[in-house]
Amino acid sequence: MKAVTFALMAMALGAAAPAGASEQLAKDKQCMGCHAIDKDGAAPAFKNIAAQWKGKKGAESTLSITIRRGSKAAGGPHWGKATMPNTDERPQVSLAEGKKLAQWVLKQ
Repeated sequence: MKAVTFALMAMALGAAAPAGASEQLAKDKQCMGCHAIDKDGAAPAFKNIAAQWKGKKGAESTLSITIRRGSKAAGGPHWGKATMPNTDERPQVSLAEGKKLAQWVLKQ
């Protein structure tokens, strides 16, 4: 019973995270240096990425890998010739952070 209560509390706390928490994570990981939410620039807008991946099998997984390790690690490039740099050129992103960011991008 205690395990169930703890699990429910953990889920509730996760659901209670501020809506801007993932956007802040994207800023913290320097994603916004190349990407914007709604305008293409040095990299595609998150809204355009979401539109391209909408309904595709494995979208979250592929985006998470791309976010964490770069385009080549996920079989890219996925956007013309442009590639997401590997981990040598940007901040490290954990597995949990990559998943959170991928989910956020897909909701744009």
